Amino acid sequence: MAKAVTYITVVTALALLLLSGPVAAEPNISPQELRLRRPIDLARSSQWIIAANHLEGSVSVIDTTGNTFVSETKLGGRLRSLAAMQNRNVLLVVDEQNHKLIPCNIIQGRVTGYKPADTAHTPVNVVISGDERLASVSCLWARQVQIFALQITDSAVVPSLSATIDLPFNPGLQWVAPDNDHLIVADHHGGHLAVISLQRRQLLKIYQLGVHNIRGMALSSDGKHLMLTHQLLNDLAATEKQRVFWGTVLENLVRAVPLEDLLKTAAENTPAKILRISHWLQYPLGEPGNAAGDPGEILITGDQEIFICFSGTSQVAHEKDLFHSLQRHETGRRPIALATTQDESTVYIANYFDDSISVFDRHKNRIIDTLSLGKMKAWTLADQGHALFFNSRLSLDGWYSCHSCHPDGHTNGLLNENMSDFQIDSPKSVLTLLGAGQSGPWAWTGNRTNLKNQINKSIHVTMQGGNSKFANSANEDALVAYLHTLQPAPALTTARKLNPLERVRRGKDLFEKRRCHECHTPPSYTSSGKFDVGIHDEYGLKEFNPPSLLGVSQRNRFFHDNRAGNLEEVFLKYNHPQTGRPDIAPLTAEQTTDLIQFLQTL
Repeated sequence: MAKAVTYITVVTALALLLLSGPVAAEPNISPQELRLRRPIDLARSSQWIIAANHLEGSVSVIDTTGNTFVSETKLGGRLRSLAAMQNRNVLLVVDEQNHKLIPCNIIQGRVTGYKPADTAHTPVNVVISGDERLASVSCLWARQVQIFALQITDSAVVPSLSATIDLPFNPGLQWVAPDNDHLIVADHHGGHLAVISLQRRQLLKIYQLGVHNIRGMALSSDGKHLMLTHQLLNDLAATEKQRVFWGTVLENLVRAVPLEDLLKTAAENTPAKILRISHWLQYPLGEPGNAAGDPGEILITGDQEIFICFSGTSQVAHEKDLFHSLQRHETGRRPIALATTQDESTVYIANYFDDSISVFDRHKNRIIDTLSLGKMKAWTLADQGHALFFNSRLSLDGWYSCHSCHPDGHTNGLLNENMSDFQIDSPKSVLTLLGAGQSGPWAWTGNRTNLKNQINKSIHVTMQGGNSKFANSANEDALVAYLHTLQPAPALTTARKLNPLERVRRGKDLFEKRRCHECHTPPSYTSSGKFDVGIHDEYGLKEFNPPSLLGVSQRNRFFHDNRAGNLEEVFLKYNHPQTGRPDIAPLTAEQTTDLIQFLQTL
């Protein structure tokens, strides 16, 4: 597609350069310096492969002509995603810690950052439209997508915010359709897909696939399907050994979505109603005895070969026909991103926990080199737990990791039968682990008062990983240390910079007058007891430990069985918390709004 160039006057160009000139950046980082870089995304610009280093906030550059390390440049706090323009040496990088979109130039293997643009809270993905006029940024905890106009000069690209679109879920991956208008946005935790018109800056439709952990999106080789990697949790299958072995508890899949259906249906409906879709073609990954936990990025070459990161089992897999078993190759720990050379003869694989890039030669059909991004400093116990959390080898045959049900420590919002209540056929909602280190006891029944014991049960029962070489007391300690580093999700009002002071004040007063604090006691907004909230499970159990309300605005379903689809239903449909308390009158609609406004600040 021809490059779109905005022509401006010399005066305007000078003004833009003053506004967007190079920003102060840390001098190039030596690969000898002891750091934890954690490459999380890759992009190609000309002969260069650029890695965004998550924890270090830097970008590393590899020269593909000799597979050599060229430079590392500090750009921000925690980088999460980057995108390269196809027609010029320009990168866009998002910094999730500082909430910035950073335009960069790459010249002779060196990256120069320019004045960043502010984004909403926690930008995690950036894509560029085919005509290179627009960029879209998904902002995780703000539950927003932001569209930026890109003003281009010979020496800089200046992003300016054009639109902000609210979503009812936490957005993650994005993909621009070949028509250069439709933007597909995936739910980072659950199974939603949003369709947005870039040209109209408008949300068209939201789909619910009933899946979770959508970690890869690519156009099929025939140009007719959007290919998704994801996981599928069966809430009716208890985590018994045979069911885990046969892959009936949690499946790892590629799903082919007919692009015509996706876009046509979006055009014919309003976004007010979420449309459930279940009939799209899917391809299972892995087999009993050789599972493929946590499928990640998917890449499809011009000659129709499909590459997929098996992030949980630390492998890259490839084949031209997904109905066949995929060839697998061992990589570094947690392969998470893919990129190719211009002629697609070589595939580069970012290994998150090894701070390295694997080099796969397609002609030789093997990994020919592993490029270090620099020396790693010694890991803490929490660092070890971090790697274990994403390692599906902790489960039977590698079917799933802790991350599989708790994406990045949060929740997939689904039901799981892990027999935590010592019963079968009464699945319970998957709880978030963000802030869980400080909010015991654990499990819906509150029957786990020691976090290490809860982790032991998860490994041996939920994951059936008792025979894994990783199932030992030291690794349980490491996972405990990691969980203690996970903070609650930020409140939606904080993430969106809202400040409804009067309604929040009234809601807080209601919270106290209704004695909500007796079960949800500040500052953790939970308590150690079990309470009858007027609902019961399939076996008549009706006393549950209250989940913490910290970050409650970042969850989509409520109660032990997910019966409430939003906070309004919690109060208006299920009459929480006055059930069984005749002295308390039901909440009015206005009171409910006030109470929710307060809860959205926690």
